[in-house]
Amino acid sequence: MASDLFPDTILIRPDILSRLDFAVLFGNTAPVELELGAGDGSFLLQYSAAHPEVDFLGVERLFGRLRKIDRKGRRQGLKNLRGLRMEATYLMDWMIAPASLSAIHVYFPDPWPKKRHHRRRLINPAFAALAAQSLRPGGRFHCRTDDASYFEQMLEVFNGATEHFLPGQEPEGLLEVKTDFEREFNAQGIPTRHATWVRR
Repeated sequence: MASDLFPDTILIRPDILSRLDFAVLFGNTAPVELELGAGDGSFLLQYSAAHPEVDFLGVERLFGRLRKIDRKGRRQGLKNLRGLRMEATYLMDWMIAPASLSAIHVYFPDPWPKKRHHRRRLINPAFAALAAQSLRPGGRFHCRTDDASYFEQMLEVFNGATEHFLPGQEPEGLLEVKTDFEREFNAQGIPTRHATWVRR
C-alpha cells in the first residue's frame, strides 16, 4: 500500500507511481501541511507538536536527517507527523492530489548564490504552478530565506502568479517557530526574510 510505514517509525515508504492518500496515511481527515526540505526537523517537530489538530508531512532528500526527525518525533509521541525521502517537484507533480494541502512551508532552501546556478533554485515559476496545483483554495504558501537575492526571486515569482495567489499574512505564532539554522544567523544579526501567499 502507498502509505506503508517502516516498522515502528513515522517514515513512510510510498508507491512512487500513486497519489498519497492522506486519510490512510494519517488515519484521519485533518488538514495536511507540507514542509519541503525539512532538514533535521527543527521547525517541523515544534510546529506539529503545537498543532495536533493538523497533520504534517516533512520531505527531505537526506535519509540521515529523516532518521533524526523520526527519532525525535517518536520520542515526543507525535501522531500527526510523517517523513518522506523524495524529490520535491516530483512529489508535488505526481504524488500530491490536487487541492489537497492546506499549507506548504519552504524554509531556507539552497540559495545557489552564483548567478550561473540560479536555474537550480527550487522556487521558480514552474514550482509556483505546482504549489497552486497542490494547495486548496485559501491554502497558504510560506517561505523564508536569509539570502536577499533569492528573496527577491521568491517575491517576483509569487507576486507574478496573480492568477493563483494573493499576498497573505502568516498565522499567529508561525514566525516565532524558528529553525536551528535561523536562530544561528539571527544571533549574528542576519535577518530572516519571509513572505506568505494565499491560494485564490
